[in-house]
Amino acid sequence: MAASITKKHVLLRFCTHFRVVFTQQKFKTTAAALSSFQHATDTSERDMKVILGDTKPRKHPGIQHVKSVRLPERLVNAVEATLQRAGSSSGQLTVNATYLKNYLWSRKRPAEDADVRRKAQEIAEEYTKQGLLKEETDLMDEKALAQQRKVESKVLKKVQQQLYHWQPVTWNEMTGLAYLVGKAPGVFAATYRVLSELKKREPKFRPMTLMDYGSGTGMTVWAAHTLWGHWLREYTCFDTSSSMNNLAELLLRGGEEHGKLLHPNIIFRQYELPNLNIQHDLVVCAYSLGEQPSGVQRRRVVRRLWRKTSQFLVILENGTNEGYRMVMEARDLVLSGKADRKGGLSEDVLDSELEEAELECAEQPQLTDEPVAHVFSPCPHDTSCPRLADGSETPCNFQQSFQPPSFMAVLPKSSNSTVETFSYVVLRKGARSEESAPWPRIVRSVLRRPRHVHCRMCLANGQLQEAVVTSRKHGKLLYRCARMSEWGDTLPGWPPVQRTEDVENSSDNSEQ
Repeated sequence: MAASITKKHVLLRFCTHFRVVFTQQKFKTTAAALSSFQHATDTSERDMKVILGDTKPRKHPGIQHVKSVRLPERLVNAVEATLQRAGSSSGQLTVNATYLKNYLWSRKRPAEDADVRRKAQEIAEEYTKQGLLKEETDLMDEKALAQQRKVESKVLKKVQQQLYHWQPVTWNEMTGLAYLVGKAPGVFAATYRVLSELKKREPKFRPMTLMDYGSGTGMTVWAAHTLWGHWLREYTCFDTSSSMNNLAELLLRGGEEHGKLLHPNIIFRQYELPNLNIQHDLVVCAYSLGEQPSGVQRRRVVRRLWRKTSQFLVILENGTNEGYRMVMEARDLVLSGKADRKGGLSEDVLDSELEEAELECAEQPQLTDEPVAHVFSPCPHDTSCPRLADGSETPCNFQQSFQPPSFMAVLPKSSNSTVETFSYVVLRKGARSEESAPWPRIVRSVLRRPRHVHCRMCLANGQLQEAVVTSRKHGKLLYRCARMSEWGDTLPGWPPVQRTEDVENSSDNSEQ
């Protein structure tokens, strides 16, 4: 009995001792992990304090969006005077404006010759398998030959049905007024948003000359004048439509034919400048690439615009898949260095000759390994867009709200503001500065939840990341900055990186 009691006491004492030792080891491990976690959080807080300085998180330096854009009062008065001068029926003008806006939004790029040939070949092979289309050696009589031609016409008709039939828009006085009251306010809001970010991030950039390609109703001139009116000395507006040039000039004169211009040095041109050596500080191409009849012509325009700018090239399009892909096409062309190579692309050559000249330009070797351009915004990298690689068919676009003016064709019913969705890129000449902080760009709406925030971001390494930011894990300052951010902003201090000494200290603590 005594022996069994002794064994029982020994067993209990061993279990108690083992439990104490296990608890102590678990406490040491937990304490080391908490210490490492605290070091990381403290490091993030220190970095954020350096970035923010005296700025509050609600106004952190990564905020690029404009809450709500409002058209200049002088522009609104000029539009109202122009509409009154035109004397158009308001009901019919509203119908035309709504139709034109929807058409431009759903518009696609023109089909390339290679796409047409490929589609025709697919349909021809299908008809050949069905026995409807025969080889030329099988056509022995006129009856069979006539049947063959009939089938070939069916093939051509089917190709036209399956491919998008692109047509140019006739920009006359009627379509100009419809564009003015339907689309122009959104164009102003998007252009103002992009140029305001350029001004905020580059306060020392004070352009003196501006070129607006595809100027239309002149919204780019109004946006640039609002931001840099004291610095700009010359505006060059190019549009192939004389009616649009006349409408833009009338607006800049306040709606009066002999009124005073918004700026004395505003030049209107209907044909492109022959001398590409004359450059401008800022070149803008807003909602104009879609007016080109082919991909070859689009790339030709991008080359010419890139050669016309001395610093920045801004390209905007609709926030659809088609608009986004046109922006990416221009972006990749400039970043590849092919836009700097002179290919002798004259004004009056055919598309086939343009394509041959384009191929010759592409075969020319690059003279230097130094990058000729980099993306200023929105991308924090110069690699291929991750949206194109994931195969999701989701465009990289952004939104800007604006207060609809009284002359707008379709006014919002439930809100005092409406939204313009757009895709854009700002390209800058030269290599990316090593001192610039490539903060990630928030590419979708920020989801704010209790004690955490979901941010969909495009990182500097060219990848997309779905990040969950919390105060406990990333620090209060970074969490508050993320919570105050919006779609299109950049997030400073992300990703939080531990310093080397902090990592060594945390590892030493865990060993002890």
